[in-house]
Amino acid sequence: MLVLKYVISDTKCLWGFKLSFLIVFLAVIFGAVHLAVGVFKIWQNTPVIIGISSTLSPIKNIPFPAITVCNMNQAKKSKVEHMMSGTLGYAMLQKTCYRDFNYTLTDIQQENETFPNFIKSISEKCEDLIVSCTFHQNKIPCTDIFREIFVDEGLCCIFNFLHPYYLYKFKSPYIRDYTSSDRFADIAVDWDPISGYPKRLPTSYYPRPGVGVGTTMGLQIILNGRVNDYFCSSTNGQGFKVLLYNPIDQPRMKESGLPVMIGHQTSFRIIARSFIALPNIRNIHRTSRQCIFSDEQQLLFYRYYTRRNCEAECDALFYLRLCNCIPYYLPLVYSNVSICDVVHFKCLNSAELEIFDVKSLQCKELCLPSCNDLIFFPDSFATPFSQNHVNINKYFQNMSSEYIRQNLAVINFFHTDNYFRSSVRTSYTGSTEYMALTGGILSLMIGFSVIIIAEIIYIIFLVLTVILFLIL
Repeated sequence: MLVLKYVISDTKCLWGFKLSFLIVFLAVIFGAVHLAVGVFKIWQNTPVIIGISSTLSPIKNIPFPAITVCNMNQAKKSKVEHMMSGTLGYAMLQKTCYRDFNYTLTDIQQENETFPNFIKSISEKCEDLIVSCTFHQNKIPCTDIFREIFVDEGLCCIFNFLHPYYLYKFKSPYIRDYTSSDRFADIAVDWDPISGYPKRLPTSYYPRPGVGVGTTMGLQIILNGRVNDYFCSSTNGQGFKVLLYNPIDQPRMKESGLPVMIGHQTSFRIIARSFIALPNIRNIHRTSRQCIFSDEQQLLFYRYYTRRNCEAECDALFYLRLCNCIPYYLPLVYSNVSICDVVHFKCLNSAELEIFDVKSLQCKELCLPSCNDLIFFPDSFATPFSQNHVNINKYFQNMSSEYIRQNLAVINFFHTDNYFRSSVRTSYTGSTEYMALTGGILSLMIGFSVIIIAEIIYIIFLVLTVILFLIL
């Protein structure tokens, strides 16, 4: 600023020197502004940075993953082989088995002959599919820890999922809570990635937390595929599908399900990853920070926001808009909507082939990841059963090794570490840091400080005074 004052007010200096000083001053100003603008662009383009937490989190503070298990067999042969062509049941069976069919020729639907009821009647029940369960070294009746639920591949079995009372805003008639209600059963409690578990917990509760590492401290289940009762598969083979995910998430078996082969022992090593958002990023717009806090966006059906839950509601609205109904496995975004049945199958098939829908894409673009989230990454490996002798469980000691190899599968789910590190979302450059960086650049280049502002005002006032004096 002294240079500028010298150029303007010193009358003894030649104009050539004044001009050179002015050029230097303007060059320095340009360089300082250029560097300051660069800092501003970094502040705008990279508002959030994801770092690693300095502290370790114990797995006992988070739930064991929610696990969905599905049989690839979509219909039991013993239940459907008698169905005659042209009947309502036969038409529903074609939809269940993903086969082409002219649904306009189907008889008029009878009372209680809904598609969800039909799927329940022909699908394998959890008590028949999951024949043995061991959790934390304790053998538990599978009906106490698994319940039946509809997903996009039919009726499946779900473990450690948040109770519908805490997860949904209103009751869905197609979600069946089969958790045991006797005095030894676990008590359902609330959980979410931000608040975690309630401070006061019962002795035995679910979603159940992780308590240790290794197969002995995890979950082991034995599945019976009953391959002789296969009618049609969701794939081109026999076996099962499993999915590990957050207990408040909407499961998607078709997109994310992992295959499990019959006649093998498959182990899933669980790698937990948690995302934590610091409060200082709340002032940053969601499109810039690329995540949403759960209290920023309310969903229609779910109490808790997650990206999968949001996208599931977008899918439900898509089918509701095109077919005036919602498929049985998607959330009922409105309590009075209809579940899709035979009369809607033709429209559903057309909607499923819809590649580009503007409204649906716009809806899903708003479904950003949760700022606070919990993700499980499974690392799986499988080994085939022995050809000579298979020793799985005392319950199966009367079964032949051949039957076990052709029908059964053993799955282990377990943590590999007692602790994990969280990923922390925080602002890359806060307002204080931005002022410090910009002020440091301006101070280095032109000696700028807060007091300079008063000097600039003084110089402007001085120049205006001289101009007015010359004019008058």
